[in-house]
Amino acid sequence: MKYFKNQKCNFTHPVITMGTFDGVHLGHQKLLQELKHISQKKGGDAVVITYYHHPLETIHKSTFPYLLTEKEKKEELLKKYGVDSVLYLDFNENMVNLTAEDFLDNIIISEVKAEAIVVGYDTHFGRNRSGDFQFLKKNSKKYNCEIDIIEPYKINNRIVGSSLIRDLVREGNMQYVSELLGRNYSVSGVVKTGHRIGHGLGFPTINLHPADKHKLIPGIGVYVCEVDFFGSRYKAVTNVGYSPTLKKTGIKEIETHILDFKGDLYNTPVEIFFHKKLRNELHFENRDKLIGMIKKDIKLTREYFSL
Repeated sequence: MKYFKNQKCNFTHPVITMGTFDGVHLGHQKLLQELKHISQKKGGDAVVITYYHHPLETIHKSTFPYLLTEKEKKEELLKKYGVDSVLYLDFNENMVNLTAEDFLDNIIISEVKAEAIVVGYDTHFGRNRSGDFQFLKKNSKKYNCEIDIIEPYKINNRIVGSSLIRDLVREGNMQYVSELLGRNYSVSGVVKTGHRIGHGLGFPTINLHPADKHKLIPGIGVYVCEVDFFGSRYKAVTNVGYSPTLKKTGIKEIETHILDFKGDLYNTPVEIFFHKKLRNELHFENRDKLIGMIKKDIKLTREYFSL
């Protein structure tokens, strides 16, 4: 049985790690650094076994709409940090019931032919999460496979983890998120037609339709951002929310005013990078007060980037 659909597993002395790797944060990067180090020492390939959809979707039979990284972004980051190949495991009902022994024997050893495995301190696999570092260590001689564990990475005495980062994104604490990721948090998507209300106020905006419906969007508020499109980055102000002063749709939107830019970006792929939350979304008495606040947001954004 092949566990990796339409993907080849013909590697040279493969050194593997496995996990969701959502966020590819500093803790993940520490593990990937060791993965690359061991693979280079062996003259082999650094391989990551991961998932497209979060395993909890299959286990709990419900949507898990809180991903920190889109599939393409995650793959881009994994390869940036030294990974040679990314394998997407087809995590289905059969996978849920696979024992740790079968997972190791059928997938890691028989199909991938791993010669070394690097795992995080919290790695679990197989039915009832029974597979862990101790399980791998116990079976290392049987399969002649080297096992290495990476201890948790801490900042300010807190373990850097995807769950913590999700909480911070929901809060809109993007500066702390950036510290834990080692980069700015971003949302990718395509520009779609909006209500053109911003244009009428004198501050035209782009309306972002996220590429992945499971992507975690920062909490409601106004943010200092950058927008990347056509290979260039522009400074911007982004409102995540409902625009209560002018709209009654009750639909949460991502609207971005790009500083010093004029042009039509409809249907253009863009990536928005979140730097800092300026304020909560507010309801204003009238358009003039809203315009006044937008001008203040733009001024603060220019000051942030020293423009």
